[in-house]
Amino acid sequence: MSIQEQVSKSLDQIRQEMFDRLAVKQEEYAASGWLPIRLNLNKGIVRGLIELWCWGLWQLYQFLAVILVQAIPDSATGLWLDLHCRSVGITRRPQTKATGTIHLTRLAAGGNVPIPAGRVVRTLPDGTGRVYRFVTLDAVVLANGTLEVAVTVEAEEYGGAANVSVGQISEIVTVIPGVDGVENRAGWLMTEGTDSETDDSLRLRYQLAWKQLNGCTKYAYQAWALEVTGVARVKVLDQHPRGEGTVDVLVVGTAGMPTEALLAAVTANILGTGAGDEKIPINDDVEIRSPEAVNVTIEVELELTSGDQAATLALAENRVRALFASVTAVEGISPLNIADDVTLDRLRWAMMLPNVKRLNVILPVADVAVPDDGLAVLDSITLTSIWAAEA
Repeated sequence: MSIQEQVSKSLDQIRQEMFDRLAVKQEEYAASGWLPIRLNLNKGIVRGLIELWCWGLWQLYQFLAVILVQAIPDSATGLWLDLHCRSVGITRRPQTKATGTIHLTRLAAGGNVPIPAGRVVRTLPDGTGRVYRFVTLDAVVLANGTLEVAVTVEAEEYGGAANVSVGQISEIVTVIPGVDGVENRAGWLMTEGTDSETDDSLRLRYQLAWKQLNGCTKYAYQAWALEVTGVARVKVLDQHPRGEGTVDVLVVGTAGMPTEALLAAVTANILGTGAGDEKIPINDDVEIRSPEAVNVTIEVELELTSGDQAATLALAENRVRALFASVTAVEGISPLNIADDVTLDRLRWAMMLPNVKRLNVILPVADVAVPDDGLAVLDSITLTSIWAAEA
């Protein structure tokens, strides 16, 4: 039985206890001559007053059950958890927009093409039908004789969902005369988009705030790294990874492998900016870095029994990409963590939709091993489909 159940009472239970108590007191008062006539507890004004009192008492028990949960940081949620965190100097990390660099291209070289700021590009619909739009921030010129120009873009919406993978930005929404296409290439992301911090993440940081008081342990490094907006997960290698006195702090961003800007922010937060604001002891040799990337290429043929082929492929791809995301992007899909191997069983499970009869996995040919300081990164994904032969 939970603590809430132990302190709660149902309305029927409260009503029965009230009637039992009134019956006892009526007998006592009648015997003492204080009650000339017995009260009718089944109807009338007295019954109405009893019902109101029982309802109010039941509401008090309901409130007590809520307060009991929210008074304990390990079970508190929402604004209640924010209040607990403020007592240790922690505030919920805000949501931010993704920014990055895209390339606008043309098929044949020509003259100068001025491109104003504010042009809109987007992704194709993913497996859930969502489209992510980006706005160019700078005015640029596609120079005479060149086929492409780089430009900085910002996501229209806040959140980590806009940290799209390589090649997903492929459509120009705002017509740009003289420009034929758009691409987001490897390393396109400059700053990660982040969602408002979840209760689970904030609760972890509350716990780490107390653990770090023990000294410069791995919990302290984890707490310091997680203070930076955009950090999704941290792994601390504190068993002398590079020799005596060394500590490695592995950072995963909301887009997976961290951007240089995110690593720089974590480094400044832990190692300081040279103004005496460092947090580490002088005898620690600390390196803040990204995990070792383990690139994974996926090529799978899906045998379908029914449904729309394009929609099924889009949904399957969306689920696979969610495996390689750093935060949960699809319900039921747990992202791969640092040191998690990419197993064929896990890939098959992600793509085994109700209308899929069989998966013919071409790549990878076997489970992909990931070292303790590594992180699986989706290099490319190619999904095709055929109709399954009748059994």
